[in-house]
Amino acid sequence: MAPGKEHLSANFSVLTQKHLDKFNREYQITTFLNPKLPAQNKAVYPFLVRKFPFYTRVCNFANYRVRSTKFLIKVLWFFGVHISQVNPFGLSRINHFELSCRALNRKPDLNVFRYFYEFITARDWYTFAHRKSGPSPSSEEKSSLKNWKDHFFWLDDLCLTTDIAWRFKDQSVDFELKEDFIFN
Repeated sequence: MAPGKEHLSANFSVLTQKHLDKFNREYQITTFLNPKLPAQNKAVYPFLVRKFPFYTRVCNFANYRVRSTKFLIKVLWFFGVHISQVNPFGLSRINHFELSCRALNRKPDLNVFRYFYEFITARDWYTFAHRKSGPSPSSEEKSSLKNWKDHFFWLDDLCLTTDIAWRFKDQSVDFELKEDFIFN
């Protein structure tokens, strides 16, 4: 059976050099990180050494910028997932949570984030979904984002401030909060 677009090994970039140049100017991606288009016949997986696939929709949907925040890195590190494995919805929720905390003059807290969101599998990717047992920290979210998987290019992994693990499906870790967790 041929893999579908939900699998990393079946996703190819449709970006052109013109689109990549425009994107790099608009989002100020430095040439120091060696942004590079993949070969037309090169899927996103397996990855290139010392590079990672960067999805353009992460910037224009999730408001992500190259040079990650400490909170984003902390979330990725805790869940043992690489930024390339988190879909734009998941990254958007991390950014929205962090911005909301900062707007309230609060430091973003990983346990509070975990109170609102659960870490789930989305085929070969991962995301953060609203916990059904708790209040939703946001409303009016989009539920569909078309063609995000085929708009990627390679970046040097120098912009990741720490070694971020690659999560494999057979890894299981309990991410649940303790029952007595309370926050204000």
